[in-house]
Amino acid sequence: MGELIFKGIKVEEIDLTNKLEGQAQLDISQRANFNVKYTNDNLHCMANLTIDMMEKNSPMDFNFKISVTAFLDCEPGMDKREIHKKAYDEIYPHVRALVTTIMVNAGLPPIIVPKVKMEEENIKIAGEKDSGERQLYS
Repeated sequence: MGELIFKGIKVEEIDLTNKLEGQAQLDISQRANFNVKYTNDNLHCMANLTIDMMEKNSPMDFNFKISVTAFLDCEPGMDKREIHKKAYDEIYPHVRALVTTIMVNAGLPPIIVPKVKMEEENIKIAGEKDSGERQLYS
């Protein structure tokens, strides 16, 4: 097992629409997309986590999207599936804290993004057999 070295994050996109009036109880649906891109020597990678949230009953009145990229150094010879899991575990707390901070500063309740466990069988590595369109993680 190798280690990843966290180098920092960059917020690529933040989009918030809040047209709700007064106090409202939110029923939020969430989608997430996570992928990792590597340098040619496989010693550095960029992991991107994008989260879309919307109110199920009135998505035009409340929706939120954030896209964050983490920059990481990889030990030589690390397995890409291992990198995917570790990169996700590294970026997730940063994104979760950002979402909570943005919501509170926007006058909304502190929405906590639930963590989705990354199952190894769902990780699709580009170039591998059966790495087609159905990928959950790339």
